[in-house]
Amino acid sequence: MKKLVAVVLLIVLILILWGAYVAYAVMTLNPSFKAGWGNVSTKRVEVVIDADLGKALLVPASIDDLSMKFNGVEVASLEEFRYSPTKTEARLVIGIDPNKLVEALEKYFDNNQRGDAEVEVKLGLFGLFHPTFRFSQEFQQDVLSQLDFKAESRPVFGGLLYTPSVEGTRVVWMGAENGVWKLKTYATLENPNSFPIPVSNFEFELFINGIKIGVGKVAQGVTIPAGGVATVPIDTEIYSEYLPAVLVAHIKNGEKSSVAVNFYLTVSAGGKSARIKLTGGETIIQTDIMASINGAFSEISPRE
Repeated sequence: MKKLVAVVLLIVLILILWGAYVAYAVMTLNPSFKAGWGNVSTKRVEVVIDADLGKALLVPASIDDLSMKFNGVEVASLEEFRYSPTKTEARLVIGIDPNKLVEALEKYFDNNQRGDAEVEVKLGLFGLFHPTFRFSQEFQQDVLSQLDFKAESRPVFGGLLYTPSVEGTRVVWMGAENGVWKLKTYATLENPNSFPIPVSNFEFELFINGIKIGVGKVAQGVTIPAGGVATVPIDTEIYSEYLPAVLVAHIKNGEKSSVAVNFYLTVSAGGKSARIKLTGGETIIQTDIMASINGAFSEISPRE
């Protein structure tokens, strides 16, 4: 009987010491986190988060489930959670579905370029407790305003006239249907000539990182007055099936994308007409997704 009591007291003592250590470890925890891109493909984009806890917690724990939603669409889920109670390092791998992300972006534009991100995490503690935590954050960024392109005037017909220049573009979201994003592009054209210029069949092609993702065309021509300007509305289509490949290229290029537009217009003069290609300038779109995540991690105040 005495041996049994001694064993029980020993177990209780071990549990007390273990509990005291865990409480001390949690209270003095000074973790550091670093996020980075993992494997990237058009089917799955990985975000890898490595954690250095500073000390072993000796607590059996797991992440049973993790999901991320953007505008109600689940765009990411847990792929891997690597943790040992006796080690100070842990790793979390989150997989993003690029096609679901495109679907969520459609809702983002439908909502006047506003979105809500939601993260839900279900933990497992000691194999007995499974608390769930939810976080949300609202995002708003005017992406379409960055799509402002220009193209210089050039001589045609041996210098008989100069083509109108493209002074700028403004893009308005019109909705999506069957994998095609509908936009209206308003192009401002300036006529450098001393006489009016009729412009018909104004078109353009849109490229991101060398991938042709959309086209635009106006069916109704316009006459630009001498030395004047005119705004041409252009029906624009973006093919969303190519956007996952654009995302992959964007990430692999250091979260940087080159956006280029080739303008085409048909001008008429002296009974002649010509279809002219105007190569617009290149616009660079830079994001800082991973830098923002790591910046948020760095703001986690260490315990004194």
